[in-house]
Amino acid sequence: MQAFKVAILAALGHAPDVIEPGRLQRFATSDKRGDSAGWCKLFADLRGGVYGCNRAGVSETWQANRDQPMTRQQRAELAKHVAEAAAEREAEQRQQWAENAGRIARLWAQCVPLVAGDPVTLYLKRRGFAGVWPLPACLRLHRALPCWDGDKKIGTHPAMVAPLVAPDGRIVALHRTYLTADGRKADVPTVKKLTATAGPLAGACIPLHEPQRGVIGIAEGIETALAAWLASGLPTVAAYSAGNLAAWQWPGSVQRLAIFADNDRAGRESADALRARAFSAGIGCEVVTPSDDGTDWCDVWAQRGAVTIEGAAV
Repeated sequence: MQAFKVAILAALGHAPDVIEPGRLQRFATSDKRGDSAGWCKLFADLRGGVYGCNRAGVSETWQANRDQPMTRQQRAELAKHVAEAAAEREAEQRQQWAENAGRIARLWAQCVPLVAGDPVTLYLKRRGFAGVWPLPACLRLHRALPCWDGDKKIGTHPAMVAPLVAPDGRIVALHRTYLTADGRKADVPTVKKLTATAGPLAGACIPLHEPQRGVIGIAEGIETALAAWLASGLPTVAAYSAGNLAAWQWPGSVQRLAIFADNDRAGRESADALRARAFSAGIGCEVVTPSDDGTDWCDVWAQRGAVTIEGAAV
C-alpha cells in the first residue's frame, strides 16, 4: 500500500491519506477545497492498481515489485482488474456528469437576457464596451447567484453567466463572473469560476457568435473575444482558457480561422497548437498577437488600438 501511495505521489503530487484496497477512491490533486480530480484503486490482492487525474488527463497502471515475474494467469488477472476498474471509473464519471448536467440546466433556466443598465451591461461598459448593443445572446444575467468558497456559502451576487458548448451542442459548463449591482467585480475570493462540468471541456467554447461566410475568430476570455470582434469585425468565440483554445473544435462550416492570442507564453503556445491543427485540416488560419508582453486584445481595445487582419471584415 505504501509503495502504491508513493507512486501516486510521484506522478500527481498528491495522494489519499489512507489507501483502501478494493475500492475506487477520489482525492484532491490541488490545494482547492472540494477538489476530487484524482482517483485510484489498489486491487484487493495488492498486486497492482490504477490511478490518475481527470483534470490533467493522467491514467496510469501500477504493479507491485515482485521477486519473480508474473505468471500468465497473474498477468491475465491483472488485466481483468484494470479493465474492471476502468469500467467502474467511467460509470462513476457518467453518473457525475449526468448529475452536473441537471444542476447546469436549473442554473441556466434562472438566468435572464441582458437589458441596458443591468449589472452585466454596466460591467461590460466599465471594461470598455459602452454603447455596444446588442450584446451576444449567450451572455445572461443571474440576479442573485450563490457564491461558495469551498463548501462555505459566502453570499449571493449578480453574475454574468455564459455557457460552454460542446461541438455536439450540449452545454457542458457555465462560466460565472460575480459582480456588484453597479457593475464592478464582486469582492469574492474568485470572481470568475466554472461550474462542475457535464462532459469533457476539450473542443467546447462560449459561442458569442456563429461563423459568417465560413469565417470565425477565437480568443481566450469573454472580454478578449468581444474586443477582438469589435476591433476586427470578425465573429468571435471565447475558449475560456489557453488549454481549451488549443483543443477547440471549430464548426464544420469553417474555412478560415483567426486566433486572437494573448501575448504570454501560454497564449502563444496554445495559438500555435490550434494553428497547427487547423493547417493539418486544410483550414486557413492567422494568429494575431498584441505587441506588448503580457497583454491581450481587451487591453488593446481599451486603448482603442486596431486589430489589422487582411480582409478581416466579412
